[in-house]
Amino acid sequence: MRTLEYYRDNLRRFLWYARERGWTDDARLLTEWEIREFLGYVSAETQRWGREGNGAETSYHKVSHSTLRHYFVVLSCFFNWVVREGFLEQNPMGGIKVAKPKPKVITPYDTEEIRRMLAVCDYDYNHNAKFLGSRNQAMILVLLDTGVRLSELLGIRLGDINNTKGHIKVLGKGGKERIVRVGKTTQKALWRYLTYRSQNDRQELWLTEEGMPLTITGVQSLIKRLKKRAGIESDGSVHRFRHTFAVNFLRVDRNVFNLQYLLGHSGLDMVRRYTAALGMEDALEAHTKASPADALGLK
Repeated sequence: MRTLEYYRDNLRRFLWYARERGWTDDARLLTEWEIREFLGYVSAETQRWGREGNGAETSYHKVSHSTLRHYFVVLSCFFNWVVREGFLEQNPMGGIKVAKPKPKVITPYDTEEIRRMLAVCDYDYNHNAKFLGSRNQAMILVLLDTGVRLSELLGIRLGDINNTKGHIKVLGKGGKERIVRVGKTTQKALWRYLTYRSQNDRQELWLTEEGMPLTITGVQSLIKRLKKRAGIESDGSVHRFRHTFAVNFLRVDRNVFNLQYLLGHSGLDMVRRYTAALGMEDALEAHTKASPADALGLK
């Protein structure tokens, strides 16, 4: 469902742009150059979608190449479907290419950064914000302890949790279910959050203060605020917890197949990147003991 929402949101922005430019409603008259114009708008415009303030801050910055690639993939999938269904004879995107972004170095949160975020949650809990403090702390610990994707996190329902065993059922990509586990610390945090969570008819685990389900944007915003309050200036947001889980799991268990299952990956390509990231960290740590320049003993 989250994937469908993501595709729908991207296509909605494409339609907004088409209306703003006065393009024809007849898809048969849509050209490659109009789609190139849209992708150029996404790439270069710093105040997109006609937004001005009030939560539109994310549209004030130039998008990354990865985000641009996402728009390209969504439009490609859509027009491929349109052609298959016979609505168009030819895909207007046939001549457009957007290269895959080069993989970035994986940098997990360090222990001090995690502790500082959790300290902010404890502060809120102890200063008359028990719901927010307990919820945010439980969320951080679930992300840290499982490495679930943001869409998987928000898809967790009350009936998916077995807090006695520490098992949580998540729905991954392609509608594939899997069971992940959380340790005693996270189990305790979940139990505390559930005592303050609104006792309404909503079955979604993560709710707002108003008792409504948290959204992807809502979680991204709250992590951003927590980092700012904790004085954390490093890049990355929710997905970085997934990297943190993976690298730390490999420190204890080098079985890449276990990690592949827990992360819900269909192949080992991404797992190999985590293995390489772990090797990089270990090598850099080893250098602190083996630096040839430091061995000179110069003052």
